[in-house]
Amino acid sequence: MNNFLASLNTELRDVIERTAVAVSYEAGQSVFECGDAGDALYIVESGTVRVHDGDLVLNMLGDGDVFGEIAALGGIDRTASVTAVEALTVLRVESEALYKALQERPVALRGLVQMLCERESGMAQRMTSRSWALHAAQQELEIGRRIQAGFLPEALPEVPGYEISGHFQAARDVAGDFYDAFYIPSIERLALVIGDVCDKGVGAALFMTLFRSLMRATAQSRTFMTWAVDSHPDQARAPSDANSDSLVKETLANTVALTNNYVATTHGRTSMFASMFFGLLDPESGAIDYINAGHEEAFIIGRNGIRHALPPTGPVVGIFAGANYGIEAAVLEPGETILLYTDGVPEATSVSGELLSDERLRSMLESWHGTADQLLQMIANSVSEFAKGARQHDDITMLASRRVSV
Repeated sequence: MNNFLASLNTELRDVIERTAVAVSYEAGQSVFECGDAGDALYIVESGTVRVHDGDLVLNMLGDGDVFGEIAALGGIDRTASVTAVEALTVLRVESEALYKALQERPVALRGLVQMLCERESGMAQRMTSRSWALHAAQQELEIGRRIQAGFLPEALPEVPGYEISGHFQAARDVAGDFYDAFYIPSIERLALVIGDVCDKGVGAALFMTLFRSLMRATAQSRTFMTWAVDSHPDQARAPSDANSDSLVKETLANTVALTNNYVATTHGRTSMFASMFFGLLDPESGAIDYINAGHEEAFIIGRNGIRHALPPTGPVVGIFAGANYGIEAAVLEPGETILLYTDGVPEATSVSGELLSDERLRSMLESWHGTADQLLQMIANSVSEFAKGARQHDDITMLASRRVSV
């Protein structure tokens, strides 16, 4: 005798056994769907069922468990779906047949009321316990959100002749996107960095902090550069004091090499990676040396729209140790702006499921004139208007620097 039936008084158990009909289901077959009429309760004789809301699994039930009883006895629609995980046999007890049999069995009816009260009491206790657990998890997540926010720059550097502005809008409490801007005195360059870690949520957020920290620490430390050379001498360049141009390229190559090799060799089993754009801007000349590691192409925007696109020069970071990354160069002329962004911008989705698209983003920039901050606000407002309340599926991050006209 299964567990649920064993918990009932003799009268009620007899009524249920008399009205039950054995029904079999194949693995993957639906027993009922969310929204269906609650016309029967089910008792598992053998097998396992998955209680779920779409892809979200709410419970797994096996031999002796009962499901669907609240909707059946209350005459309400199903609030979740149930699917057979494996070959399944259940006892199906129709509501009408059960109520008809109870009319002449007052002891059984009392047992039914007692059973429902006990189950409701148990559900209330479990809900209270889950509420406290959820509250604790939310507090931990908020702490994590504040910690992660600390890995984004509190203030962007002030460089004479340049405007620098950033925008960060997470899709969840924590995010996998990051941006950074910092001045490196040893090479007299402004570093502009943006990255997008694969996936979203807590896992991506943890790796976001790793990628961002490695990039910033390596770019500013010759010791880290030496480590990269020793690890992959065929890829990284030995630190040199030959000239500033050599040091700039060494900084680019070694920073990306160390970050890539460390993540790929130390955390390769996680299959976590990031696309990145890492540029070093010379404030005097406007020259930009950069590596685009599988990221969205950056744009240099002039008076007539996009003057120059900066496409990928190598693969994403963190998958293959020893990957090669090309270094390319561009120039930011007076009055021009360089725009870096993550794919959350062109892949923003409307309520109908339509993507904003690269074409629409390019169109926004064709007649743009204004400050770096105004540019990011314009794009953010355009994305919001396009989405019109649709759920944000990905983080939206941007970084812009405008060379003021002289």
